[in-house]
Amino acid sequence: MFKKIEKESFYYGSTVVLMTTKDVQSKADNITVISSTWTLDKTIVVGLGLDNKGFLNLKVGSEATFNVANGNIWEKIERVAKTTGNSEIPTYKRKAGYKYCSDKFSLGGFTKIRGEEVQTVRIKECPIQIETIITDITIRDSFAIIESKIKGILVDEQILYDDSHIDVNKWDPLIYKFREYISANQSLGTNFRFQEFKK
Repeated sequence: MFKKIEKESFYYGSTVVLMTTKDVQSKADNITVISSTWTLDKTIVVGLGLDNKGFLNLKVGSEATFNVANGNIWEKIERVAKTTGNSEIPTYKRKAGYKYCSDKFSLGGFTKIRGEEVQTVRIKECPIQIETIITDITIRDSFAIIESKIKGILVDEQILYDDSHIDVNKWDPLIYKFREYISANQSLGTNFRFQEFKK
């Protein structure tokens, strides 16, 4: 039996990504915790709220780095999750308990690494870092759909099998499932298009 339910927002989960952007005026680096992303070929698509500092940076900037988190940094991420880099906090975020934070790197204990293909910084604690250029922004009612082209992929050598393949036995991505942090270290099988390394 199935039962129809009603919810204001229905979020079933995805991989946690820390998107870094740069304020073009102040040059300040910002972290946006997201999990609404998907990739296809050399494109990353992300959904962001219009009041989000990451979105405000991308409206006038053109670069973003997507730092893919692993399971051991979830507590650092949760420290910055209820903060915003936008000093003008919208009412709905204020009611939800969001606070302004000008330096999420210090608050979360994250280490900046200079970008290689773009000006946005990378996060050392994230084993996969994807540098991108924004190619399209589509505005909806309260959010934007942002498309970006991958310019560079940097991977921690500790999770590599060789120069171009990730050893999935060593990679433990952080998953945000129904707003619960979980790791994905149990294998159930592989798809016929699987291309990485696995024992």
